[in-house]
Amino acid sequence: MFITVYAVVALLQVSCATKTTIVTQNLQMQIPLGETSFIEELLAGEIADTKIDHVAYLGPTAKTMNLKEGYVTMFLVVKGHGKIQADTITRNLTPESIAIPLNNMQQVQFQVPEGETLHFLQFSKKLSTQDLDDLKNFPTENKYDLFFTRFIDCEPYTEKIKSPNTVSRTVLPADIVPRIALGTVEAMGSDAVGAHEHPMLDQLFLGLTDNDITVHANDASTQLKAYSLLHIPIGSSHWVTVEENKKMNYMWMDFFLTKEGQEWLKTHKPTPTDKTD
Repeated sequence: MFITVYAVVALLQVSCATKTTIVTQNLQMQIPLGETSFIEELLAGEIADTKIDHVAYLGPTAKTMNLKEGYVTMFLVVKGHGKIQADTITRNLTPESIAIPLNNMQQVQFQVPEGETLHFLQFSKKLSTQDLDDLKNFPTENKYDLFFTRFIDCEPYTEKIKSPNTVSRTVLPADIVPRIALGTVEAMGSDAVGAHEHPMLDQLFLGLTDNDITVHANDASTQLKAYSLLHIPIGSSHWVTVEENKKMNYMWMDFFLTKEGQEWLKTHKPTPTDKTD
């Protein structure tokens, strides 16, 4: 009798200990009344050696930001318009665009016009000794003073786990920033991204404009709306579903544990395009 009770208790403890948790955080999209800027940390401690902040600036304003030596800093614009200036380079920031100062850039300036509120995520990731060596040895065509692109302008790709109705794009290919790659996934429901696992990387999902999906990982499920950030439990079997008349529109962010782990990206096949002579 006692042995049976102990066995049940032990089973329950193991079950509770192994239950999957999907960590999600919604972005605060309103600057507090009377303030002209706002910053909040997101998913603190979820990605090793990486600090993630949501920053918002109310125009008209110009803000200079110093960049930390030995780190790479990525800026992902989720809402609003403005400009970023890095040394002599200026780019127009629009919703769903990315800017990454490289080549030992020491500071950038954000300019936001009157009537605009610029919202962006700032990722500051510490570079390992190997990362710093890899940066020096990346192909010349992968070296930028300021990497910038709009998501919509990026190269599409296909993947076996996605339906033909899905449009996926590679926003940040491998070997521009060490051990980091980014992309987007877009489709109208009903649709799904099939179950898969990748224990060689930490992955975040960022809900973009009008995104309304359900993310599943092992025995857990959670909704991911627009302007929310989610951490896929590392090594979990995970998949995505979107219901009829709802939209799938999210960014995946891969943080590889090792350089060799980037072999996973070979499952992404560039979409053939018709070319004329």
